Amino acid sequence: MMDKAVHMYTSLKKFNEANELIKKHGAKGGGNALLDPVILVKQAEFERDSGNWKEAASLFAQANKHREAIELYAGQGNLDQIMELCKSLDKTKKTPEIELCAKYFRRAGHHTFAKQAYLRLGDMKALMNLHVEC
Repeated sequence: MMDKAVHMYTSLKKFNEANELIKKHGAKGGGNALLDPVILVKQAEFERDSGNWKEAASLFAQANKHREAIELYAGQGNLDQIMELCKSLDKTKKTPEIELCAKYFRRAGHHTFAKQAYLRLGDMKALMNLHVEC
């Protein structure tokens, strides 16, 4: 019953109400009801489709959908936000996302940020290739 109500609220784009319902009646698996990833992703997709890319990227990051957040920031040329996100990623679990950050930094010609990403990864080969590029 609660699933149907949450689905109804998210379909109506009433994400706060959906979160409140989960908070009031408890989340499945005892997760943090205020940061329900399914609701965050739906809200992020709505914000993205509405043209509010900054809010969408932030919501994707909160839902641990870092690749989507990075791609939104990159699409807008917001390298500072990509770097902030890159710094917050766990290098042992989020290697592909950090590599994606480095790729966007390189493409934008921001070698300092690319260098920091490669250092986080410990990718000396990519770092040397970056220095040769400069």
